[in-house]
Amino acid sequence: MKRSLGAVVSFMMVVGLILAMPAFSIAKEVTQEWEVINPAGVVQIKQAQLAPRITTLEGKTIVLRWNGKHNGDNFLNRIAELLKQNVPSAKVVKLYEIDKTTNKISGSSAESARIAQVIKGLNADIVIAAQTD
Repeated sequence: MKRSLGAVVSFMMVVGLILAMPAFSIAKEVTQEWEVINPAGVVQIKQAQLAPRITTLEGKTIVLRWNGKHNGDNFLNRIAELLKQNVPSAKVVKLYEIDKTTNKISGSSAESARIAQVIKGLNADIVIAAQTD
């Protein structure tokens, strides 16, 4: 019995030393340096000039743009009819009929820029776009 008690005491001392070792090694204080970074980033705001407001649609070029969603073309077709009835001197351009590559959701800034350039080439005074379902 004495042997087994001695073995248990020895075992407990070895376990105690093993468990105490990490405390001795982490007790040493180490100075840490941190760099705080704002995840929002830096935002530079450039003021843009607003386009001059149109006072009349008479004689203006009106471009109708459709992004390909269901029934958007039907809506724009009705807008075109109403414009022709109420403002006969306005030139109505249905972009979705003259350039079918623009009949989609752009999906990227490069494609948005390309579509904007197509519209710019039409010398539009106003653009009416439809996003419908």
